[in-house]
Amino acid sequence: MQLQRRTKAGYTLIEVLVVVIIMGILSSMGVVGLQGAVANHRVKGAALNTAAFLERVGNLAKQQSDVICVAVDPGNPQMLLAVKSKGADCSAENRFGGGILAQLSIDAPAQFVENKSGTCNYGGDVDLLGENAVFKSRIGLSSVPSGVLCIQYGDEMLFGLARKKTNANMVKAFWKIGNDDGANGWSEL
Repeated sequence: MQLQRRTKAGYTLIEVLVVVIIMGILSSMGVVGLQGAVANHRVKGAALNTAAFLERVGNLAKQQSDVICVAVDPGNPQMLLAVKSKGADCSAENRFGGGILAQLSIDAPAQFVENKSGTCNYGGDVDLLGENAVFKSRIGLSSVPSGVLCIQYGDEMLFGLARKKTNANMVKAFWKIGNDDGANGWSEL
């Protein structure tokens, strides 16, 4: 009696299905991590670009020896505008009077938001939107007013911040995950 040995010529269907299922599970875990990394990168980039934009507007105010206001475009929360003021302040009636000098656009779903408790509250700093965003030439000092400009990534608790302190001569960028109040949790970029 002679036994015939069978040699395997390939993989069985079950083996192939197990490998495909394992690859699918590993891929789905990677996609979730990648989405979070993309969101973090977008917020960090928006905060850095906003800080640079505020410095640029400060330089424009010095060059032109004029009052420049920073405001979010009323029709687009991803667009920040630098506009020449009609008067000596950035009140609502003066804010959009002199034309747009510069603009900054950030990628959706990130958007500029008001600095309020539970979002971008950084130790009680004033919001650099609206009437507080008065950029004017000051000899020996930065033309950028002290305060913060807040960015939120969609509805998530992921924030970016451009902050100018009173005693500092530059704008710094920060970011955080979560909604803790005050200066806790912010990381400088």
